[in-house]
Amino acid sequence: MTEQVHKPQQQRSREKVTRILEATATLLETTSYEELGTKLIAAEAGVSVGVLYRYFADKEAIVASLVHRWFQMDVQIAERITEEPLPQRSQELLEKLLNAYADRFRMEPGYRRVWYHGPRIAALRADGRQTDQAIAERVHKALVRGYAMPDTESFRRRARLAVEVGGNLLDLAFRESAEGDPEILADAALMMDRYLFAPSTDSGSPGTG
Repeated sequence: MTEQVHKPQQQRSREKVTRILEATATLLETTSYEELGTKLIAAEAGVSVGVLYRYFADKEAIVASLVHRWFQMDVQIAERITEEPLPQRSQELLEKLLNAYADRFRMEPGYRRVWYHGPRIAALRADGRQTDQAIAERVHKALVRGYAMPDTESFRRRARLAVEVGGNLLDLAFRESAEGDPEILADAALMMDRYLFAPSTDSGSPGTG
C-alpha cells in the first residue's frame, strides 16, 4: 500500500506529516531503504509510532508521499524559471532548468539516494509521467514565447522528448558523482537545444536557439 491512510486536515496534523516526510528524507542520506523502519522514522520526526501509522500504512507509503512532493516541486521549478524574464538564448534557458534540477540531486536530503537506491513503486510511474508532461508543457510555452518555436503538436512532442532526454542525462550525470559530471550537464543543454531547433517538415520552422 502506497497511499496515506488519513490525509491531515488541520494545520497541526499537516505539520506532523511534514516532519515525518522530512525525517525520512534526512534518514535516507545515511540509511538504506532496506534498513529504514517506521520506528526509526517516528523517532527522527519526534512523533509516536501510533501517530505515524495514523497517516501512513508503512514506510513505502511514506517514501511514495515524499517522492510525490518532490514531483510537485519539480513542476514548480519549471514554472518559476519559465515565467521569469527569458535569457537571450534558448540554450541558456535549458541550462538554467538543468542546473536547478541538478541542485536537487546535490542539496535535497534523500533525493539522490531515493533516485538510485529507493524502492521501485509502481504507483508513482504515472505521477512521474505526468510530471514530465507538465514540465514539457511549460518549456514549450517558454520556447514559443521567447524563441520563435511553432505552437504546434509536433513541437510539443519535441519538448516532451527533450525533457525526457534531459532527465535521462541528469540520471547519467549523477549516477557516479554526488556533484554531477559537469561535462554531461553541459552537453545535456546543448543536445536538448539542438534537437528542439533542428529543421522540421512541420508547418512553420523553429527559430534559431
